[in-house]
Amino acid sequence: MQALDGLLAYGLRTYDEPCVLKWPSLGTNRGGPQTDASNVAHLEAPKARGLTCMSYNVLLPNSKDGWWIYKYYREPHGPHTTWVERQSLLKKQIARIQPDVLCLQEVSELSFEEDFQFLQDSGYTVLLHEKKGRMRPATCWKGSWQQIAAHHKDRSLIVALRSNELVIFVINVHLTAGPSADRRLRQMHEALETVEKETKKMQLKSDQVAVLACGDFNSQGCTAVRELLVNGVVNPDFRESGDPTEKGQEGKQITSKIRKHGLSHFQDAADVAFSGRPPATILAQNIDDKMVNSDGSLTGAMTAALDAAFDACRSPNAEEMTGTDTERFLKRINRELGRGSEHRFVEAAFEKRGQRTLSREDFHALYAAELAEGKFWGVEHDMREILGAGLAKPEGPCELRFDYIYFTRLKLRSGEELLSQEQLKKIFGPPWETLPNSWHPSDHLPVIASFDLGLS
Repeated sequence: MQALDGLLAYGLRTYDEPCVLKWPSLGTNRGGPQTDASNVAHLEAPKARGLTCMSYNVLLPNSKDGWWIYKYYREPHGPHTTWVERQSLLKKQIARIQPDVLCLQEVSELSFEEDFQFLQDSGYTVLLHEKKGRMRPATCWKGSWQQIAAHHKDRSLIVALRSNELVIFVINVHLTAGPSADRRLRQMHEALETVEKETKKMQLKSDQVAVLACGDFNSQGCTAVRELLVNGVVNPDFRESGDPTEKGQEGKQITSKIRKHGLSHFQDAADVAFSGRPPATILAQNIDDKMVNSDGSLTGAMTAALDAAFDACRSPNAEEMTGTDTERFLKRINRELGRGSEHRFVEAAFEKRGQRTLSREDFHALYAAELAEGKFWGVEHDMREILGAGLAKPEGPCELRFDYIYFTRLKLRSGEELLSQEQLKKIFGPPWETLPNSWHPSDHLPVIASFDLGLS
């Protein structure tokens, strides 16, 4: 029998009053046969007045920043990797859903107004996180909703919206990535505390407040953030589990003191709507385990690929890459000289060696550093460009669920998948079109949930 934390990692709901579906869930058999053309899981028949929330990590717009975005694509050459094409796809996706509240993650402060002017043209009020950061969250709303408060915290944007007598707090987060579970917990706890303080200022009781907490959590399974939201408290003895991307973090203490909140317990919208089988929000190339072992060391296949790539880049009969070899290598992978972490690494290696040559050990260290930062997609791109093939195979995607909509006090009406069954078949079978691709502009899929208005 599995331990409780293992069951939690696979979607066992822990809130006190789980919602009972009145219709069978649709769209959970990804890439397989479907009895209905719709990818909507309904909980009850639609009513006249409701609210639809869409949370979407759009992948950094590359209009002015994000030159490296083409490296995310299995097919990196072509107009589909440009912001013009990506923006066009985003417009169509958002127009199709018509969300009342739209929570974006990974937008660029450098070009936000130009990148998303189409939202304001469509009647949305738009608020961008005002604190420093290359990639920021932005919250958008339309209709009768009016902003009555806003707070810009550590990787979270909290907005209070009022429509008639109903107040909804929207927490839009892009939590810290990597082995930083303690910081993710602090970030979410700070956001929830902010909501509690604001409700007191408004003289509202906790049972009069509805909250949506959504965004890119950069984690999955039985996490401290989930524990805080769903059960209201995280104790010092809590340990995370169920996230294979968190290598080497098993058994790590997340907090030395009790973290809790006084709001109603949250429910996971996708978990409820899809009856404990929420769909993944990242369908990426299945390459991580082909490059890095569970202990963080490089696999034999990755080491061999790096040796072959180094040999392909160095001049014939040379033991090391010359300055000219290195410039040719950098231009090949980054398309221009002088940019990227690879360029910075190489320049530092040159300075350390006292000459403009790059050794095989330096080359391996460069890519070990890239992999340590989670840039599997970048390494795969570079190997493809240098060798003509990377480590990815024609197979189904790596499925992760990093994106969520949690809610309190509202009645969930439905959850929806953005992709059609035809599109899913292209991902889970030939031609194995993992995300992003020519018809989907991000490495993430949005989470979409509709609610009946009125507190439960």
